[in-house]
Amino acid sequence: MRLMIIGGLEGYISAAGKIALQKGAKVLHCEDPEQALGALRNGKGADIIMIDVKLKIGPFIDTLKNERIHIPVVACGIGTDARSAVKAIQDGAKEYVPLPPDAELIAAALSAVTEENNT
Repeated sequence: MRLMIIGGLEGYISAAGKIALQKGAKVLHCEDPEQALGALRNGKGADIIMIDVKLKIGPFIDTLKNERIHIPVVACGIGTDARSAVKAIQDGAKEYVPLPPDAELIAAALSAVTEENNT
């Protein structure tokens, strides 16, 4: 599995990346959606994208759709801000994962989203 992580998330995202690496994923980290889109356009593939809920998720997902890039997007956020989570889902994210990451939750979310895409 290839995981693309977008954003900083005060260091928690690197912990999520480490958990994914331990589960056998290849991890690519991008600072913002523009860098991520550039990487995707240049052939850096991903099976799933985790993005900081504070970034502009809607426009990012719209760009993916417009460019026919079909990769599920999972929003991540620090703490339990229900409004941000709901907005991320409304903007097109498949899932919301609160941070700091729980290894079981990260594994379950990655597994669920990739399984959903394979059916």
